[in-house]
Order: sequence, then C-alpha cells, then structure tokens
Amino acid sequence: MNPVNFKLETEFAHEAPLMSCAFDAGGRFVFAGGRDRSILAVRLDTAKKSLLRGHESWVGAMVRAGDVVLTADFAGRVIAWDSSGQEPRPRWTIAAHPSTIYGLSASVDGKTFATGDRDGLVRIWQTDDGKLLHELPRNEFPVYGVALHPDGRRIVIADRQPKKPRVQVWEAAAGKQLLSIDVAELSGYRSVEDIEWGGIRALALSPDGTQIVACGRNGYDGQACVMVYETNSGKLQRKWAESLKGGFYYSAKFDSQALLMTAGGDIAKGEFRCWKLNENKSVVGIATSGPCLGLDVHPDGHRVAAAQAIGKKSAPESGLLSVYRPAT
Repeated sequence: MNPVNFKLETEFAHEAPLMSCAFDAGGRFVFAGGRDRSILAVRLDTAKKSLLRGHESWVGAMVRAGDVVLTADFAGRVIAWDSSGQEPRPRWTIAAHPSTIYGLSASVDGKTFATGDRDGLVRIWQTDDGKLLHELPRNEFPVYGVALHPDGRRIVIADRQPKKPRVQVWEAAAGKQLLSIDVAELSGYRSVEDIEWGGIRALALSPDGTQIVACGRNGYDGQACVMVYETNSGKLQRKWAESLKGGFYYSAKFDSQALLMTAGGDIAKGEFRCWKLNENKSVVGIATSGPCLGLDVHPDGHRVAAAQAIGKKSAPESGLLSVYRPAT
C-alpha cells in the first residue's frame, strides 16, 4: 500500500450513527453497526444495501473471523454472519455475556475469538459453533479491548481502571497473568466527578505479535494518542499524539504491510491516520465527515472502511460508511 495517497471510493449512508465495521473474508461485503439494532451490509460490486436483524441493542463491535463476520451488541449477544451466498445470513447466535461487550477479537486463523465486557469478563470461543472454550478470572474493572496473540497461546486485554488503565497479557488456557502495564497517559480521570473519562479505547497487536498498540487520549483534554509497547517486557517504544485535541482514537488495525491505521474523532470531526511503527510521526492523515469510531482493512490489504457518526456538535443523528483505496 502507498501510505501517502488515499482516495474515497464510495460511501453509504445509514439512519443511525455507526460505531463499527468489517469486511467479510471474500471481500464482497462490508458490514457496519452502531446505535440501532440493525446491521448495514453492502455488497461492494453492486452497491446493494441490506439491513440485517437479530441484535437486541446497539452493535458496538465486529470482526472478520475465518469465513464469518462476528457482530457483538450492548446486550451481550454475538451473531456469526455467513456471507457466502447472495446475502448474509446468521450461522449461529449466542448470549455471550450478561452485559455490554466492548472487546472483540479473532485469532489469525479465524478458528477462535475473544470477547470482553463491562463487568470484567473475558471469554474465548470456538468460531465454528460459538462454543465456550476458556474464561479468564474476572477483572475488577470493565474490559474495553481484547486481542488474541498470533502464537495462539496468549491474549492481551485492556481494562478501564480509574487513573491507571492497564494492558494485561494472559496465558489464555491456564488463566495466568503474565504481564501488567499501567497506561496512565491515557487516563482522563477527574476526582470531582469520580469518573474515568478517558481509558484505553482501542487495542491491537502487530502482525508478528511483538508490539501492543493501545489508543485513547493523552490525559483529560489532550490529543488523541497512540501508545506502543513491547509485548514481552511491557517497555514503552512509541507515543504518538499529533492531532484531534480533545478527541480519541477509537479503533486500530494493521494492513498487509504492517502499517498501523487508527480511527479517531472529536465533536463533529474525525480522521483515519496511518503510522509506521519505526517512525516518530504519522505518514498520512485523512479527514472524515464525522467522528470515525470503527475501521477495518479489506482482505486485499489495501482498501479501508471507516464507520462514522454524523451530526452537529455532540449529538450525532446518522451514520456514514466510507470505503477508501490507495490512489494510483
């Protein structure tokens, strides 16, 4: 991918603000969900839109896992969508958690996936049928991010501990914590309200698993921020905070060439931005029509989908799903 030039390929409007998006394994469909119970599914070659039903609340997370797309809602439900036919259809549905699912991640081979919820529960599942495989000891704070390590053994989670949000590395099957990293820079705690306004909003692993990416905002009212840590030691390697003062980075994904992409937003404005892990600043930033809350990279490793919330000030009323491609 040429990280310097991107162009808008197509856009699709939705009646509710969008929070998440994902391409299917074949690259034929792109899905998006947000502040309603339906999922927008678009067939890219025809631009035909469908609304998929089955969720009970807002759809805040989705991910490609093998030959299905998994979508998770604020009621704790996960649905696996099979898009091998003319239109996506549900393969299975599970009541995965008793509360809001914030974290969702699939393994590299797509055979397993992980979920994390508001009550601190982290569970690992079998993708084929939604069977529960493992459950970590309950975290005392909400889990806002999960990432299955490429080695198939470890899982990384991000909690919302006030003042010091943490990244933790666990041995999944044994339920053993291997490492805990305090990420105080991403805290937005205010003692007057006794509320953590910040926290880790996105979590990702480099393709080789050697680096952990944690995203959010630098302090209470700083800039959208990316922190990069060495997986084995927890050593901080990079801290990036270039733009979007008062905003957050809400999503982080890697492309086929290990280029990191982040989706972010502030009130009524947003961007997706590209970074090289060995450089001290971003290589490109693309403004979006509204706060960009979700991001995914097409299986071809080039096209990018961005899920946005559109509206005035802090009250978005609709959504926009944009697909970008590198300019030739």
